[in-house]
Amino acid sequence: MTTESIRMLIREMLLQEVMYTPEQAAEEGIVFTVKRTRFGNGGWKISCGPIGQIIMQRSLGIGNCLGAYEVILSGTDREGLGPLLYDIAMEIAGDAGIMSDRAMVSPEARNVWNFYLNNRPDVTSAQLDSTPGTLTPYNDEDDCKQSSAREDATGWQKSALSKVYKKRGTPTIDRLKSLGIIEIVG
Repeated sequence: MTTESIRMLIREMLLQEVMYTPEQAAEEGIVFTVKRTRFGNGGWKISCGPIGQIIMQRSLGIGNCLGAYEVILSGTDREGLGPLLYDIAMEIAGDAGIMSDRAMVSPEARNVWNFYLNNRPDVTSAQLDSTPGTLTPYNDEDDCKQSSAREDATGWQKSALSKVYKKRGTPTIDRLKSLGIIEIVG
């Protein structure tokens, strides 16, 4: 095992240890609101008051991107709440899936995307191409701007930021509904 592999493993273990569960959110009185937005070609804002939010949109001018929603803003002031917000976003996106910001991704968000790619068997990923397409030059449906992925030393095609992520079903949202701590306005 290389030093970098060990570091990545430690980061992933820490991420897993601090990830909020719906039950923890309920115990702390955190309530989630999901609202449609008019950003780009339409999108969603998932928020939990002033402590965290994710905004995702179907962006303009970055390629077809398999129809995925781009997470254009995410943030929280509670450690471990980010991954729960991302899970909600992924479930709201449904079959379209979500992808990272095409221009810039924080180190914390990069860790979440890497975790989805490498450690979540309930999450599937699909490879996006560049613009213009180099991997599938005769298919423009997967063409997508890859600026943030190109920053990875592994090469953009191997980057967790060059993919779309999807979950089957809505288990997180269903659990939040059963706890009475999510409202979807849409």
